[in-house]
Amino acid sequence: MKRLLIYLVCAAMFGGCSPDDRRETPSGGAIRFVADVSVETSKASGLLSGTVLPDGSRAGLFACSTQTGGSSEVVMNNVAGTIGVEGAVDYDPVKYYEAGKNYSFYACWPYTASMAYTDAADAPSLKISLGDQAGSQADYLWASLKVTPDTDRSNDIGRLTFRHALCRIRVRIWNGSTAGVFLNSITLTAPGSGTLSLADGSWEEVEEGNRFPSFILCRYSEAVELPQEAFYEIPISLLQLPVGAETMKKQVFSITIDGQTFEVSPATPAEGWAAGYSYLYTVWYATDGVTFQGTIEPWLPVEAGEVDPEE
Repeated sequence: MKRLLIYLVCAAMFGGCSPDDRRETPSGGAIRFVADVSVETSKASGLLSGTVLPDGSRAGLFACSTQTGGSSEVVMNNVAGTIGVEGAVDYDPVKYYEAGKNYSFYACWPYTASMAYTDAADAPSLKISLGDQAGSQADYLWASLKVTPDTDRSNDIGRLTFRHALCRIRVRIWNGSTAGVFLNSITLTAPGSGTLSLADGSWEEVEEGNRFPSFILCRYSEAVELPQEAFYEIPISLLQLPVGAETMKKQVFSITIDGQTFEVSPATPAEGWAAGYSYLYTVWYATDGVTFQGTIEPWLPVEAGEVDPEE
Protein backbone atom coordinates (compact mmCIF):
# COMPACT_ATOMS: atom_id res chain seq x y z
CA MET A 1 0.00 0.00 0.00
CA LYS A 2 2.81 2.44 0.89
CA ARG A 3 4.50 1.75 -2.46
CA LEU A 4 1.22 2.41 -4.27
CA LEU A 5 0.74 5.74 -2.47
CA ILE A 6 4.29 6.83 -3.29
CA TYR A 7 3.73 5.90 -6.92
CA LEU A 8 0.48 7.88 -7.09
CA VAL A 9 2.11 10.97 -5.52
CA CYS A 10 4.99 10.85 -8.00
CA ALA A 11 2.58 10.41 -10.90
CA ALA A 12 0.59 13.42 -9.76
CA MET A 13 3.73 15.56 -9.46
CA PHE A 14 5.28 14.72 -12.82
CA GLY A 15 2.48 13.36 -14.98
CA GLY A 16 1.09 16.80 -15.83
CA CYS A 17 4.44 18.31 -16.82
CA SER A 18 5.34 18.64 -20.47
CA PRO A 19 8.94 18.24 -21.65
CA ASP A 20 9.12 22.04 -21.91
CA ASP A 21 8.05 22.44 -18.28
CA ARG A 22 10.89 20.19 -17.17
CA ARG A 23 13.46 21.90 -19.38
CA GLU A 24 16.48 23.11 -17.42
CA THR A 25 17.21 26.84 -17.29
CA PRO A 26 20.41 27.63 -19.24
CA SER A 27 23.38 27.86 -16.94
CA GLY A 28 24.38 31.29 -18.27
CA GLY A 29 21.60 33.11 -16.44
CA ALA A 30 18.81 35.37 -17.64
CA ILE A 31 19.56 38.50 -19.65
CA ARG A 32 18.25 41.35 -17.52
CA PHE A 33 18.51 45.14 -17.78
CA VAL A 34 18.12 48.32 -15.81
CA ALA A 35 17.93 51.68 -17.59
CA ASP A 36 19.16 55.14 -16.62
CA VAL A 37 20.16 58.39 -18.31
CA SER A 38 23.73 59.43 -19.05
CA VAL A 39 25.62 61.64 -16.62
CA GLU A 40 26.03 64.02 -19.57
CA THR A 41 22.44 65.07 -18.99
CA SER A 42 22.71 65.12 -15.20
CA LYS A 43 23.97 67.52 -12.57
CA ALA A 44 25.20 67.20 -8.99
CA SER A 45 21.74 67.58 -7.50
CA GLY A 46 20.31 64.77 -9.59
CA LEU A 47 18.88 64.12 -13.03
CA LEU A 48 17.73 67.19 -14.89
CA SER A 49 14.00 67.43 -15.45
CA GLY A 50 13.07 65.91 -18.78
CA THR A 51 15.81 63.27 -18.85
CA VAL A 52 14.17 60.53 -16.81
CA LEU A 53 12.55 57.55 -18.51
CA PRO A 54 8.88 57.54 -17.44
CA ASP A 55 7.55 54.41 -15.73
CA GLY A 56 5.51 52.37 -18.18
CA SER A 57 7.20 53.77 -21.29
CA ARG A 58 8.82 51.33 -23.70
CA ALA A 59 12.21 51.02 -25.37
CA GLY A 60 13.21 48.81 -28.28
CA LEU A 61 15.79 46.17 -27.29
CA PHE A 62 18.28 44.67 -29.75
CA ALA A 63 21.10 42.16 -29.29
CA CYS A 64 23.54 39.96 -31.14
CA SER A 65 25.81 37.21 -29.87
CA THR A 66 29.22 36.26 -31.23
CA GLN A 67 30.81 32.86 -30.77
CA THR A 68 34.46 33.22 -29.80
CA GLY A 69 36.35 33.05 -33.07
CA GLY A 70 33.12 32.37 -34.94
CA SER A 71 30.05 33.94 -36.49
CA SER A 72 27.44 36.31 -35.07
CA GLU A 73 23.67 36.04 -34.87
CA VAL A 74 20.80 38.32 -33.91
CA VAL A 75 19.18 37.22 -30.64
CA MET A 76 16.90 40.20 -29.94
CA ASN A 77 15.16 42.09 -32.75
CA ASN A 78 13.30 45.17 -31.51
CA VAL A 79 11.88 43.48 -28.44
CA ALA A 80 9.64 45.88 -26.52
CA GLY A 81 11.04 46.49 -23.04
CA THR A 82 8.83 48.27 -20.48
CA ILE A 83 10.56 50.69 -18.10
CA GLY A 84 9.51 49.99 -14.52
CA VAL A 85 10.25 51.25 -11.04
CA GLU A 86 13.85 52.44 -10.54
CA GLY A 87 14.59 51.77 -14.22
CA ALA A 88 14.03 48.00 -14.27
CA VAL A 89 13.33 46.83 -17.83
CA ASP A 90 10.77 44.05 -18.28
CA TYR A 91 10.47 42.09 -21.53
CA ASP A 92 9.03 38.76 -22.63
CA PRO A 93 10.03 36.06 -23.42
CA VAL A 94 13.19 36.25 -21.35
CA LYS A 95 16.47 35.45 -23.14
CA TYR A 96 19.44 33.64 -21.57
CA TYR A 97 23.19 33.95 -21.93
CA GLU A 98 24.99 31.08 -23.62
CA ALA A 99 28.48 29.98 -22.64
CA GLY A 100 31.32 30.90 -24.97
CA LYS A 101 29.50 33.85 -26.55
CA ASN A 102 29.99 37.60 -26.32
CA TYR A 103 26.95 39.86 -26.43
CA SER A 104 26.27 43.33 -27.82
CA PHE A 105 23.08 45.05 -26.66
CA TYR A 106 21.43 48.15 -28.09
CA ALA A 107 18.32 50.11 -27.18
CA CYS A 108 16.23 52.95 -28.56
CA TRP A 109 13.71 55.03 -26.63
CA PRO A 110 10.84 55.50 -27.29
CA TYR A 111 9.93 52.14 -28.82
CA THR A 112 9.56 52.41 -32.61
CA ALA A 113 7.73 49.48 -34.18
CA SER A 114 9.18 50.02 -37.66
CA MET A 115 12.77 49.27 -36.59
CA ALA A 116 14.26 45.91 -37.61
CA TYR A 117 17.61 44.27 -36.86
CA THR A 118 18.59 41.50 -39.25
CA ASP A 119 22.34 41.85 -39.85
CA ALA A 120 24.41 40.89 -36.81
CA ALA A 121 27.56 42.12 -38.55
CA ASP A 122 26.45 45.70 -37.92
CA ALA A 123 24.65 47.64 -35.22
CA PRO A 124 20.94 48.45 -35.62
CA SER A 125 20.05 51.90 -36.91
CA LEU A 126 17.01 54.17 -37.04
CA LYS A 127 16.06 56.38 -39.99
CA ILE A 128 14.52 59.61 -38.79
CA SER A 129 12.69 62.39 -40.63
CA LEU A 130 12.11 65.26 -38.24
CA GLY A 131 8.67 66.71 -37.57
CA ASP A 132 8.30 70.06 -39.31
CA GLN A 133 7.12 72.08 -36.33
CA ALA A 134 7.90 72.51 -32.66
CA GLY A 135 6.30 69.84 -30.50
CA SER A 136 5.97 67.28 -33.29
CA GLN A 137 9.28 65.45 -32.81
CA ALA A 138 9.91 62.63 -30.31
CA ASP A 139 12.97 63.02 -28.06
CA TYR A 140 15.01 59.98 -29.16
CA LEU A 141 17.49 58.36 -26.78
CA TRP A 142 19.91 55.52 -27.51
CA ALA A 143 22.03 53.08 -25.48
CA SER A 144 24.60 50.34 -26.13
CA LEU A 145 26.26 47.72 -23.93
CA LYS A 146 28.75 44.88 -24.40
CA VAL A 147 28.75 41.83 -22.10
CA THR A 148 31.06 38.82 -21.90
CA PRO A 149 29.29 36.29 -19.66
CA ASP A 150 31.31 34.28 -17.18
CA THR A 151 30.66 32.54 -13.88
CA ASP A 152 31.02 35.81 -11.98
CA ARG A 153 28.90 38.03 -14.24
CA SER A 154 26.29 35.82 -15.81
CA ASN A 155 23.71 36.86 -13.22
CA ASP A 156 24.56 40.57 -13.28
CA ILE A 157 21.98 43.06 -14.50
CA GLY A 158 23.14 44.94 -17.59
CA ARG A 159 22.93 48.73 -17.29
CA LEU A 160 21.56 50.51 -20.36
CA THR A 161 22.70 54.12 -20.11
CA PHE A 162 20.63 56.24 -22.48
CA ARG A 163 21.91 59.36 -24.24
CA HIS A 164 20.13 62.03 -26.25
CA ALA A 165 20.31 61.57 -30.03
CA LEU A 166 19.08 65.06 -30.91
CA CYS A 167 19.76 68.61 -29.74
CA ARG A 168 17.29 71.19 -28.50
CA ILE A 169 16.87 74.70 -29.92
CA ARG A 170 15.17 77.52 -28.01
CA VAL A 171 14.71 81.21 -28.86
CA ARG A 172 13.92 84.34 -26.86
CA ILE A 173 13.57 87.93 -28.06
CA TRP A 174 14.55 91.20 -26.40
CA ASN A 175 12.53 94.14 -27.67
CA GLY A 176 14.85 97.12 -27.49
CA SER A 177 12.74 99.41 -29.66
CA THR A 178 10.91 102.48 -28.43
CA ALA A 179 7.50 100.79 -28.62
CA GLY A 180 5.75 97.46 -28.40
CA VAL A 181 6.04 95.36 -31.57
CA PHE A 182 4.44 92.13 -32.73
CA LEU A 183 6.04 88.74 -33.43
CA ASN A 184 4.58 86.95 -36.45
CA SER A 185 6.74 83.83 -36.82
CA ILE A 186 10.12 82.15 -36.43
CA THR A 187 11.29 79.36 -38.73
CA LEU A 188 14.56 77.47 -39.17
CA THR A 189 15.95 75.87 -42.31
CA ALA A 190 18.15 72.92 -41.33
CA PRO A 191 18.83 69.26 -42.18
CA GLY A 192 15.66 67.25 -41.70
CA SER A 193 16.60 63.59 -41.96
CA GLY A 194 19.37 61.17 -41.10
CA THR A 195 20.19 57.68 -39.86
CA LEU A 196 21.06 57.14 -36.20
CA SER A 197 23.45 54.31 -35.28
CA LEU A 198 22.63 52.70 -31.93
CA ALA A 199 26.27 51.63 -31.60
CA ASP A 200 27.59 55.08 -30.71
CA GLY A 201 24.86 57.63 -31.42
CA SER A 202 26.53 58.84 -34.61
CA TRP A 203 24.51 60.14 -37.54
CA GLU A 204 24.82 59.12 -41.17
CA GLU A 205 23.09 60.18 -44.39
CA VAL A 206 22.36 63.63 -42.99
CA GLU A 207 21.36 66.11 -45.68
CA GLU A 208 24.35 68.16 -46.79
CA GLY A 209 22.99 70.25 -49.67
CA ASN A 210 22.27 73.96 -49.76
CA ARG A 211 18.50 73.48 -49.65
CA PHE A 212 17.12 72.31 -46.33
CA PRO A 213 13.51 71.87 -45.19
CA SER A 214 11.90 74.52 -43.03
CA PHE A 215 10.91 73.95 -39.40
CA ILE A 216 8.35 76.13 -37.66
CA LEU A 217 9.28 77.22 -34.16
CA CYS A 218 6.24 79.49 -33.98
CA ARG A 219 3.69 80.96 -36.40
CA TYR A 220 0.85 82.97 -34.98
CA SER A 221 -2.51 83.59 -36.63
CA GLU A 222 -2.72 86.61 -34.34
CA ALA A 223 0.69 88.19 -33.82
CA VAL A 224 2.05 88.17 -30.26
CA GLU A 225 3.03 91.52 -28.77
CA LEU A 226 6.63 91.86 -27.61
CA PRO A 227 6.68 94.20 -24.61
CA GLN A 228 9.17 97.05 -24.67
CA GLU A 229 12.48 96.57 -22.85
CA ALA A 230 11.67 92.97 -21.91
CA PHE A 231 12.35 89.37 -22.93
CA TYR A 232 9.76 87.21 -24.63
CA GLU A 233 10.65 83.51 -24.59
CA ILE A 234 9.09 81.22 -27.17
CA PRO A 235 7.26 78.69 -24.96
CA ILE A 236 8.16 75.67 -27.09
CA SER A 237 11.36 74.35 -28.68
CA LEU A 238 12.66 72.48 -31.71
CA LEU A 239 14.46 69.13 -31.61
CA GLN A 240 17.04 69.10 -34.39
CA LEU A 241 19.81 66.92 -35.83
CA PRO A 242 23.38 67.46 -34.63
CA VAL A 243 25.41 69.23 -37.35
CA GLY A 244 29.06 70.09 -37.97
CA ALA A 245 30.66 73.47 -38.53
CA GLU A 246 30.12 73.63 -42.31
CA THR A 247 26.45 72.67 -42.16
CA MET A 248 25.99 75.09 -39.26
CA LYS A 249 26.85 77.99 -41.59
CA LYS A 250 24.07 76.99 -44.01
CA GLN A 251 21.28 76.95 -41.44
CA VAL A 252 19.06 80.03 -41.33
CA PHE A 253 16.60 81.45 -38.82
CA SER A 254 13.85 83.60 -40.35
CA ILE A 255 12.32 85.93 -37.75
CA THR A 256 9.30 88.01 -38.76
CA ILE A 257 8.47 90.99 -36.51
CA ASP A 258 5.85 93.57 -37.46
CA GLY A 259 5.70 92.01 -40.92
CA GLN A 260 9.43 92.48 -41.55
CA THR A 261 11.56 89.32 -41.92
CA PHE A 262 15.14 89.13 -40.66
CA GLU A 263 17.36 86.21 -41.70
CA VAL A 264 20.28 85.21 -39.48
CA SER A 265 22.55 82.16 -39.31
CA PRO A 266 23.59 80.76 -35.93
CA ALA A 267 27.32 81.37 -35.51
CA THR A 268 27.76 79.79 -32.10
CA PRO A 269 28.99 77.34 -31.17
CA ALA A 270 31.46 77.48 -34.06
CA GLU A 271 31.89 73.69 -34.12
CA GLY A 272 28.17 73.13 -34.67
CA TRP A 273 25.40 71.48 -32.68
CA ALA A 274 26.09 68.34 -30.64
CA ALA A 275 23.62 65.68 -29.52
CA GLY A 276 22.47 66.01 -25.93
CA TYR A 277 22.94 69.78 -25.76
CA SER A 278 20.34 72.52 -25.54
CA TYR A 279 21.04 75.83 -27.30
CA LEU A 280 19.34 79.10 -26.37
CA TYR A 281 19.44 81.85 -29.00
CA THR A 282 18.68 85.43 -28.04
CA VAL A 283 17.37 87.86 -30.66
CA TRP A 284 18.19 91.46 -29.76
CA TYR A 285 15.62 93.51 -31.67
CA ALA A 286 15.84 97.23 -32.44
CA THR A 287 14.12 99.38 -35.05
CA ASP A 288 17.26 99.32 -37.20
CA GLY A 289 17.69 95.51 -37.20
CA VAL A 290 18.53 92.50 -35.06
CA THR A 291 21.58 90.89 -33.54
CA PHE A 292 21.80 87.23 -32.63
CA GLN A 293 23.55 85.49 -29.74
CA GLY A 294 23.71 81.82 -28.79
CA THR A 295 24.48 80.11 -25.50
CA ILE A 296 24.61 76.50 -24.31
CA GLU A 297 22.28 75.65 -21.45
CA PRO A 298 21.22 72.59 -19.41
CA TRP A 299 18.84 70.19 -21.11
CA LEU A 300 15.27 71.07 -20.11
CA PRO A 301 11.96 69.21 -20.52
CA VAL A 302 10.83 68.53 -24.07
CA GLU A 303 7.16 67.95 -24.85
CA ALA A 304 6.71 65.42 -27.66
CA GLY A 305 3.36 66.80 -28.83
CA GLU A 306 0.97 64.76 -30.94
CA VAL A 307 3.43 62.02 -31.87
CA ASP A 308 2.85 58.27 -32.02
CA PRO A 309 6.40 56.86 -32.23
CA GLU A 310 5.08 53.32 -32.75
CA GLU A 311 3.86 54.08 -36.25
